[in-house]
Formats: sequence, C-alpha cells, structure tokens
Amino acid sequence: MTIEEEVFQKQRPDFTKLTAAGFTKRKQDYQFEQDFMAGQLRAEVRVDFTGHVSGTVIDNGTGEEYLPLRAVHCGPFAAQVKSGYIDLLGEIARRCFVPEPFHGAQANRLSAWIQQEFHDQPEFVFKKLPDYAVFREPQSQKWYGLVMNISWAQLTGKTSASQDKVEVIDLRCPQEEQAALLQLDGAYPGYHLNKKNWICVLLDGTLTDEALHRLVLASRKTLTKPRSWLFPANPKYYDIMHAFADTDLLTWKQSARVRVGDTVFLYVSAPVKAIIYRCRVVKTDIPCDYRGANLKIDRVMQLQLEYRYDHTQFPLSLLRQYGVKSVQGPRHLPAALLEELDH
Repeated sequence: MTIEEEVFQKQRPDFTKLTAAGFTKRKQDYQFEQDFMAGQLRAEVRVDFTGHVSGTVIDNGTGEEYLPLRAVHCGPFAAQVKSGYIDLLGEIARRCFVPEPFHGAQANRLSAWIQQEFHDQPEFVFKKLPDYAVFREPQSQKWYGLVMNISWAQLTGKTSASQDKVEVIDLRCPQEEQAALLQLDGAYPGYHLNKKNWICVLLDGTLTDEALHRLVLASRKTLTKPRSWLFPANPKYYDIMHAFADTDLLTWKQSARVRVGDTVFLYVSAPVKAIIYRCRVVKTDIPCDYRGANLKIDRVMQLQLEYRYDHTQFPLSLLRQYGVKSVQGPRHLPAALLEELDH
C-alpha cells in the first residue's frame, strides 16, 4: 500500500472543494503542488476523476523525485520528509475529503443504499478486525450482512502469491437456493459463517449494484417475515369511516414493532365495534411531532387499503369467540381468526 493509499483509505474526495483547497483541474485529474521542509522539497498530489490519489515528492535542489521517501528502511532525514509529507496529505484529507465506512467504492455505495432503504448503519463490532462490519436487522438484532476485507487465499481456500485484499459481504440465503446463487460471478460459499446458509459476494464490481441490492433484500427478508396486527381505531378522535373515501393510503400512529410488508387490521370501536379494514404497511418510521389533549405521536406509518369488510362480518361478539375480548392497543391476532380474515 502506498503512502497516499494509507492516508486516504476509507475516504473519498469532495470534488466541489478541491479547487478551493488549491487543486488545479486538468484533463485527467486534479493536481496540487506545495513546497515543504523549508522549501527543500515539493509535493505534487494528484486526484483522478475516480477518486484515486497518487503523489510525487520532488527534490527542489535536483528537480528529481525524492526516492528515499518510498524506501522500506529510511534514514533520519528521509523519515522527517515522510512525516512532513503525511502531515501535508492529512491536511488535504481534512479540507476536501469525506470519511467512508469501507475501502471500496461498491461497498460504500451498498452501505449508503442500505442506510437509505432501511436506516441500518454498519456496526464495527470486532476490535481486532476494524475493517469488518455487520448489518443488523433492528428488531431481531440478527446479522443479515457481514462486510470483510480478506485476501484471495482466504476467500478461495487456495494458496495465492497475491497479498491483495478484497472486500466481500456475507449474506444469508435459504439452503435450497444456495447452489443456484453460487453460479453467479463473484459468489462463493459463506466465509467465516455457516457455509450452508450464507454466501460470500465480492464487492469489486463483479456484480452490479442492482444485483447486490436484490441479494441484500433477500438476506434481510429471511429475518423480517411479514406479520399481522390488530389496531384499534376510535371514531371519537378520528373519522376512520371516511378516511379512505378519496385515497387508499392512510397515515397512522406507529406504536408497535411494525415492519414494511406487515398486515394491519383496523378495529373500529364503539359504536361500530368491528374489524372494518385490512391494510398493508408500505412505509414506517416517518417522523412526526403531534401533541394533542389525548394523543402524542412521535412517528407514523403509511397504510395502504387492501380490503374493506362489512360491519357484520367480524364484530366484537365474533372476535371474542377467537379469544379477543377487547382491542385496547396494537396486538397480534390468533391464528384461527387470521385464517378467517384472510378468506
């Protein structure tokens, strides 16, 4: 790894700030020049349009590259030059680079997509393995993704002369689907985890971002099977009977551990006293700041109407036969009642 790669690892340039930081835009890159070590040396730092950083240190006395900078074992003066050069690169990083969680561009794009889609942050939980991070399903607290930085030899199980490391992600998969998934380019049996229920995928562009998104969705879905809920709706506080008159979408208080894809049955209390609506949860964790005399709401969810029941189909008297004596708050439904509601 070069000096520049060490300083700028897990960082990407903010191209809008390079010019203000002293870089000059050229045909193929941005270049920065600055003397240091009391003018004895000049640093030339280049950032190409992919974000890769390279550099050269020139001896101003000879006009040639100062090669001792790159030596494995350098003398006292060369060590001072290296320290001064690293400080200069560090200042550039602080002024116009943005920290990233991972080394590779695809890993960072995937992390950003996961955060946007699910609000799940990478967790760096291994003190001795700072490049390893897990993505955790928040309700079950189980992992659905493990990002690692490993060698080709570790990934393939074969001896390799290359010391290069690659970023990979371990993802859950049903055992019966694993054989087909392993036919994908860049897919291997799970590394570091159960090889029967996980696959390991390269994050080097071998698979498209869209293909990775599908694999992550499938992995997370194994931990988020849809559930069904029974929610009360009080017509004294909200005109629920006319809520779906002009739209099939409804914003509702999110007061239980509801996920996107879950089913919500709305029980309308007195004077109706019956389950009237079946809805699908299409969005959750929408911020809300409502403070009323009888109600406080910090977050809401969005429900999509799927079916409207007749008032006489599932009255409270029938619900009691299935063990639902009252509906005071969000709750799960007995299996037998759910079967009847799904008919």
